[in-house]
Amino acid sequence: MPGFGQATENLTEYGQTLRGRNFLTLIDGVPQTNTLNNNYRSLNSISTSAIERIEVVRGATAAYGFGAPGGLVNIITKKPTDGEIQYTAAAGLRFQPTDAGESASYTTNLGASGRTGHIDYLLNGNFDKAGGSFTAEGERRPPDSYGTQGGTDDITSYNFLGKLGFEREDHRLQLSANYYDYTQDSDWAGTVSGGSITNNTSATPSTGNINTRRPGVENMTLNATYSNIDVAGSTVELQGYFNQNTTTFTRTEFLNFVYDQYETESEKFGSRLTVDTPIPQDALPLNLVWGVDYIRDETVVNDIDAVSTVPDYTMNGIAPFAQLNADIGTSLKVTGGVRYEIIDVDIPTHINETGNSVNGGTVDYREPLFNISASYDLLDGVAVFGGYSEGFQLGDLGRYLNDTGFTDVSQLSSEGQTTESYEIGFRITRNGFTFEPTVFYNESDNGVTYDENLNIQLAPEKVYGVEVSASYALHEKVDIGGTFTWLEGRYDANGDGDYDTDLGSDRIAPHKLTTYIEARPWDFGSLRLQTLYSGYRNPDSNQFTGLQTVEEYFLVDLLGRFQVGPGTLSVGIENLFDEDYAPVLQQSYSVQAYGYDDYYYVKGPGRTVALAYSVKF
Repeated sequence: MPGFGQATENLTEYGQTLRGRNFLTLIDGVPQTNTLNNNYRSLNSISTSAIERIEVVRGATAAYGFGAPGGLVNIITKKPTDGEIQYTAAAGLRFQPTDAGESASYTTNLGASGRTGHIDYLLNGNFDKAGGSFTAEGERRPPDSYGTQGGTDDITSYNFLGKLGFEREDHRLQLSANYYDYTQDSDWAGTVSGGSITNNTSATPSTGNINTRRPGVENMTLNATYSNIDVAGSTVELQGYFNQNTTTFTRTEFLNFVYDQYETESEKFGSRLTVDTPIPQDALPLNLVWGVDYIRDETVVNDIDAVSTVPDYTMNGIAPFAQLNADIGTSLKVTGGVRYEIIDVDIPTHINETGNSVNGGTVDYREPLFNISASYDLLDGVAVFGGYSEGFQLGDLGRYLNDTGFTDVSQLSSEGQTTESYEIGFRITRNGFTFEPTVFYNESDNGVTYDENLNIQLAPEKVYGVEVSASYALHEKVDIGGTFTWLEGRYDANGDGDYDTDLGSDRIAPHKLTTYIEARPWDFGSLRLQTLYSGYRNPDSNQFTGLQTVEEYFLVDLLGRFQVGPGTLSVGIENLFDEDYAPVLQQSYSVQAYGYDDYYYVKGPGRTVALAYSVKF
């Protein structure tokens, strides 16, 4: 995905931005991102076995918001099949040749779906048991790679997805529930040390367990959607949802200091009314999408090792919105919209981490947000496009409240962040060839960054870059393609109006190049070879994650799918050539001047083999 940061190879998506900004993750339109205290686990809220596809929207939109300055990642779950009941069953094995026994991971999946009369239904259950992981040099990777706040080793996870739909004439009601539990229980959860950039050694864990409570994620999403395709000529959809997420972080110990273990718990109630109204005009066909978006988010930081100094938060947000689409002639399409976010955050009186008494109260934000975009067909299969959008997010409220200078929550009234985004590009789609380069730029007056001592900084910032995606049907049985992303970001460190300092590498990843070739040489199978090149970055920055140079690395994966007997055999080899590398986020946290590479410099997994067999009946 062009514009999307390189994978952390760990539990968190912290440091994995979309065009240098935070994004909002949804499951079937239900927000998963914790707006008030972002735990950066939203991409780890559901098993991949329950997913049909993922849609990514760059930039803000009118219909969705409450924390989407970079865009949206909407995870669409599987849909029921038509006709009689159909069953699916799958089992898989994953291991690393370095230590096949310790790294062995297993997965099983069972599902059923179908339609009877006016009723359709789907059930999907998944169980995963993950072992340890090892670098290309055979070093054991820590269950918690410091700086990423959670790893993917020694995990037991469950996922259950259920759907029930009723459809008659113009009406449809769908009920769905998704429950995901992801728990880590490791014999290697002791202290971490031994990382060294100079000696090219990865930080490794010790035996034992310093956690008071087992870390992990528990996520439940309930969703009800009613739709009617003809209400006075409009299509109406009314959605109501509930999401409960509990994230238990790992306990960390380094530099002779023990950080208390804690967990965040978020409960979201919400609804969204969307009305699609065509406006018939002979000369200028118009279409208006309008409605209202509501969310209530209650977030608590629970005590584990010590009394929490983070207060409870309650946010109520309501946002009416409207988006007008116009087709002007046969070549020009224009769309423009507005969203007005009304947000109130209730914070009680509390004692913060620095010992200050902070007076509670309600902080309110009123933000009108606009967007406009257009595309024009120059020739058959050749179009140009451009757009402007605005998004709003609250920022890191917890870090603000723990600042030594805070005495009253009213001081938060100016701490929201509005991001203005621009893009322009062109698209060629002809004779099996697609090519789409885009130039983008976004800026905010109240960007959130952290200095070399991890103190919060608020400053104007800008991010700009280039994205390219391309594909070509080289042969009727061979497709090739790839993407390229380059971006840079700077901020005004001293308030003189000059963007004089680079943003850190947790926000601005090095340039990224991906390629693939997919071949279908046989009727019974296909092969895909894909590569990822992550480039070099040496930011000129006094931010903590901008102090360290990020080195390049190159990864190759080989994937295959084959019809074997009644089912499908999937084969994958990740990091085919056993590249010895450290992911971008781990490198950016491994500040040698502070000795942090001893703990943070954790390399990515070496060669990994995966096999799976699935059957439908």
